[in-house]
Amino acid sequence: MSCFLVLLCASFAHAERTPIRYLTFETSYQQVDLLRKMIAEFERQNPDIKVNLEATPDATRIFMTDAAAGTPPDVMYIGPENLGQLVEKRIVQPLDPLVARDNVDMSIYYPQTVEALNFDGSLYAMPIHYSTDNIFYNKDLFDRAGVPYPDETWDWETYRDAATTLTEKLNSPGRKDIYGCLTVDQLLMLASYGVQVWDQETSSITVNTPAAVAALKYTTDLMGKQAPSTAQAMDTNDMQLFMNSKVAMYIGRTWQLPRFMETMGDIRWDVAPVPIGPAGRACIFAVGGNCIAKASKHPEEAWRFAKFYTSVEGQKFMGLQKNCVPAIKELSTDPTYFLSAPPDNIGMYLKAVEYAKIPFPNRSWQNEFQRNVWFPNLALIKLGRLSIEQALKNIDKDGNELIVAYRADQAQFAMIDEGTDSTVFILRLMYVLMALGLVTILVVARSNRRYWEGYAFVGVWIIGFIAFMLGPVIASLYLSFCRYDLLTPPRWVGMANFIELMSDEIFLRSLINTIYFAAVQVPLSLGFALLLAVMLNNKLKGIYTFRAIYYLPALTSGVAIALLWRWIFNPELGLFNSILRFFQVDRLLAVFGVGMPEWLVSPTWAMPSIIIMSIWGGMGASMLIYLAGLQGIPDQLYEAADIDGASKWQKFRNVTIPMLSPSIFFNLIMAVIGSFQVFTTVFVMTSNTAASQEPGGPANSTMVYVLYLYMKGFRDLYMGKACAMAWILFVIILALTLLNTHFSKKWVHYDQV
Repeated sequence: MSCFLVLLCASFAHAERTPIRYLTFETSYQQVDLLRKMIAEFERQNPDIKVNLEATPDATRIFMTDAAAGTPPDVMYIGPENLGQLVEKRIVQPLDPLVARDNVDMSIYYPQTVEALNFDGSLYAMPIHYSTDNIFYNKDLFDRAGVPYPDETWDWETYRDAATTLTEKLNSPGRKDIYGCLTVDQLLMLASYGVQVWDQETSSITVNTPAAVAALKYTTDLMGKQAPSTAQAMDTNDMQLFMNSKVAMYIGRTWQLPRFMETMGDIRWDVAPVPIGPAGRACIFAVGGNCIAKASKHPEEAWRFAKFYTSVEGQKFMGLQKNCVPAIKELSTDPTYFLSAPPDNIGMYLKAVEYAKIPFPNRSWQNEFQRNVWFPNLALIKLGRLSIEQALKNIDKDGNELIVAYRADQAQFAMIDEGTDSTVFILRLMYVLMALGLVTILVVARSNRRYWEGYAFVGVWIIGFIAFMLGPVIASLYLSFCRYDLLTPPRWVGMANFIELMSDEIFLRSLINTIYFAAVQVPLSLGFALLLAVMLNNKLKGIYTFRAIYYLPALTSGVAIALLWRWIFNPELGLFNSILRFFQVDRLLAVFGVGMPEWLVSPTWAMPSIIIMSIWGGMGASMLIYLAGLQGIPDQLYEAADIDGASKWQKFRNVTIPMLSPSIFFNLIMAVIGSFQVFTTVFVMTSNTAASQEPGGPANSTMVYVLYLYMKGFRDLYMGKACAMAWILFVIILALTLLNTHFSKKWVHYDQV
């Protein structure tokens, strides 16, 4: 009995534990393992709290959407790049009152880390660690080439000269298997040349300067010479190239240390400070910290966890991996937690904090500026599609226009009551729609009492239809006329979203790309599917196996197929170009001064790559429908045609096509709808390539309509514009469907024999 009471009390004590959510985008298994150990220690000291760890690379977006739903994670790992947006949207709470209340000693942290996590004079995240840049170099490759190791005297000219020598001496004539270096991060080069992207005095983007031109020219000139080109770096990254001894040196981040310590094996390597630039030595300063959601249901417990995590005791767990430099000065200089080999010169990361810089201010427009202005223009420079001077002009112009628009939007946002909940607003709208639907049913049912029985029978379905289909559709129509970001209540703006879309170059580009994709993919896909169906409509041995093989791609995951074709289209190692080289097509093209197709890396070839893959993956379903239609054509028609002396082509044209026209029409309608909704293929095949970090690249050459809709709605949180785009797409597809239906009367035959 006593044992039962003990177990009962223990279960009650366990049930009373307060659960809190911790969200982080640090997902390496080593880091997650250390996190779990640290959390276990925290829970041992705080038995009334249960910490639920959520590790995902998409943490920031999840935090935003959960906050919009009113259920944000209590604590989240964050960097300065996202801090401004979260603060300005009132999603995270200031920590100064809690720091003062508990007398937390902030002097134990590097002051740069505390400053980086401040916004308008208030602290919004407790610092965990920081990251800087240094040269990673392979001692074995340097020794083979007879090049001295980099040191503190190196400038950028020395760096380039050494990379040139390494590239020449480590490769045989006519081949480049090993490169001296990689291209240098543009922000680091700009800082090294004294360029400030953001002018504090004028509060504007001022990157269009002669120094900026020189900085970008330096890193661009390395491509294809001392550093691999975008095609040569496709589907790989700086760490893989360095670990495989394919690059002798490159500028890397602190967080890359654990991977090298684990995988480099017998390869001798070390680090050195970044070269000295015209404005001195400079690198990029990145900080990570823990913030607390303003809508947290357990703010006190969340603070206790955040405080423990960033304390000396908590950071002793996290510092063991050397993932970054601990923000606590005491731990950063302790050999147990960071300052120990490898690499031998690890102390360079501590020195780098003195000249490290944060290139962008903590403002909500920072991420959108980088995604929509900064990276696209730099990608055009890298691809040779835009001069450096013109790209910098575009960055200044478009960046400052974006900031002006943000300020206007922020002024309207400031007038919104802080207690207003956007989720409650949408739910109320849904309730109103359901009530209107119920009233409509009652009015209709009053005209005839017998209707009550029918409506009672289908009532549950009608309620579900209104709540989960009709309701969201009408809500999206309303939101298309509003400024809505998921986090604040919608603000009516009339036709502003539609008008702004008409002047949005990327929107227009996405529409043109989608039309191009549909115009090429639909006829080719339907044509090849018909040809395939005719070939498989023969009574041959093993024909069922071939039918299954050709239909298999339609059953396979779209993501898996896209990943497969991404490898096939790799310009250097992919199957497609390997076959072309085997048949010496590259030599034939060289005669005409044309290089091998670079597929997903080239703006010219990227969309054809998507089309080729889509045709291959989309033929199976259409083929099956054609096959069913072919087998339904009566043999008497072909016998009559034989009696009339018709050739095979005449029978195909005058018998097969007319009798198959209903199947062709159905496939045409479905193919047109599907082509305008293409998303998965482009998203997977064009994300995180050497030419573009964002999907839809390179240079927006594969930015299709639904992809841009997704990015507007769920990345930039312009949900009002995303809803407007959805309704424009609906109108386009409806118009094309009605047009096809109208003209089908002239060529679709439903006559039965």
